[in-house]
Amino acid sequence: MGGCGREESGTNAACPHDPGFDRSQVVRVRADAPPAVLRRDLDLAALAVESGGLAGPCKAQGLTAVEHRLSFRTIVNAKTSRGRTCVWFEEVSVDLTPASIQIFVPREYPEGSCEYLTVLDHEREHERAHNEHLKAAAEEIAGALTAAKWLPARGNPHEAADRASAEAALNAKIKKVVAPIYDRYKENLASSHAELDKPELYQWVSKRCGGWK
Repeated sequence: MGGCGREESGTNAACPHDPGFDRSQVVRVRADAPPAVLRRDLDLAALAVESGGLAGPCKAQGLTAVEHRLSFRTIVNAKTSRGRTCVWFEEVSVDLTPASIQIFVPREYPEGSCEYLTVLDHEREHERAHNEHLKAAAEEIAGALTAAKWLPARGNPHEAADRASAEAALNAKIKKVVAPIYDRYKENLASSHAELDKPELYQWVSKRCGGWK
């Protein structure tokens, strides 16, 4: 095949290609986890409701709540010459930054107490796991989009019947790349949280202090 590339329809021949173009500069993936906010306003009863009943006497009795968020934005450019329209992305931006991360420590446990510090340490582990999985998902998404040969950049534009329909079709393809990775990220994160919350770990944690309520 020549440097201009070709789809099955052969329509891309009208759009000049630059094989040396660095397509990675088109993709931007943001995943800046905000600092966790420490919440002390809930008691154990309210925390049990907030956590869906996961807080209990044999557990660390804390909660880390993440408000997940996923959005993407594209900047599309096009050039029409001799009745043919070439379309490409100037930028593809994906944002995985959570809206918030909150750590709840029940107000029954005074600040600085053994119970307070134990709960806080445990929830910080949940925060750490979240941030590690978030970073890995962002890297995977960036790699997948950069490697996607169908994603047109300035160096490899696509010929299209019109800009609007091409933009809609390409945005749909981006979602198909991003969505499975994002879903897998949340599944892996849930598994990590479950590992941290295993009953045997809670039993070990509970033995560190004697003032659990």
